[in-house]
Amino acid sequence: MKINIANIGIIAAFLALGTLASCDKKTPQPNNQNEEFDAIKVNFIKLESNGTQTTDTTTVSFNASGVATPANTNLTTDKKYRTLITLYSNGASINHEIIEEASEHKFFFFANPPSGVGSYTYNDGIGLDGVMEIKGSTAFNLQILLRHGLNKNHADAQAYNSPNYQNAGGDNDLNINFNITPGQ
Repeated sequence: MKINIANIGIIAAFLALGTLASCDKKTPQPNNQNEEFDAIKVNFIKLESNGTQTTDTTTVSFNASGVATPANTNLTTDKKYRTLITLYSNGASINHEIIEEASEHKFFFFANPPSGVGSYTYNDGIGLDGVMEIKGSTAFNLQILLRHGLNKNHADAQAYNSPNYQNAGGDNDLNINFNITPGQ
């Protein structure tokens, strides 16, 4: 019995076409486990030298695109501010989602130039609530970055302004910036 190679090729092609045509062509859905928000507020509450909160509060709001209002914020030099960050989705705070997954989230704060922020202390281990010290008299840009899925025990995840935070793994949930002008 003689087998025709051309006929086998044609039969194989029809079988392959039938197999491909029967595949389910659902659109793949991305696996995005990061927090979804459409607005952010950062409140700077001036503290007395003994750590008591004053009524002097400055708020910077961000839309879903990360545009700051106001784009430039005036804060008092050589003062500490309780810094409260609230993430919103459809007008409601979603901070509880960040808190529920506290072991997977951490905020980092970067001043450019770095001398603009003298220190930052985490009140909650995440950065939704902390104390930031404004230093010097030079205007600076403040970048606030929220990392999700990082190893918080990694050496590069310890400092609030670690330049090597990416070494701790994870992805950015948030990356916003605005200008601060220190004054009296």
